Amino acid sequence: MTTLYANPYNIDAAGFYFNDNDEFIEKSANLTDRYGNQVEEFEIDFIDGDDAALFNACAINQANLNKWFDDIETLDDHEKINLYYLLNVVGYNLSQALDKVDEPSITKSSLRDAAEELFDECWLHEVPESIRYYIDYDKFARDCEIGGDLVEFEYNNQTYTCTNAAGV
Repeated sequence: MTTLYANPYNIDAAGFYFNDNDEFIEKSANLTDRYGNQVEEFEIDFIDGDDAALFNACAINQANLNKWFDDIETLDDHEKINLYYLLNVVGYNLSQALDKVDEPSITKSSLRDAAEELFDECWLHEVPESIRYYIDYDKFARDCEIGGDLVEFEYNNQTYTCTNAAGV
């Protein structure tokens, strides 16, 4: 469960913690400042949960808070990684990224390991046994990265590589 904090821009009002959109709507509708004025604008802060990096990448605010609870928090782990990649690495906006969340092919590995696996699957069978020891996977990985075919990134203290970066 994600815990968020609604921090009012009005310095004469106290904020509140909440865990879902309905709770936010209910608490914000009833919040007044010390002069009895309705509080309308909040900064939304991530307090606790597993998806802090994704929350920040999504740029969640009061205007799109319902997307967090309705569309993002319900994604499976693989889709969350894809969404983070599309937002934080590729640079899509939230709407575009949600539309393409199934497109990236992401593996939990370093760029070098992903490049080695790609090379082995596609070309190693054509390389004579006596020459295989001379293959420089680091240089192949670098070339794949420079060409935009593979992209390595960090998410939640894990290293991932998008193996179809050029097609996303």
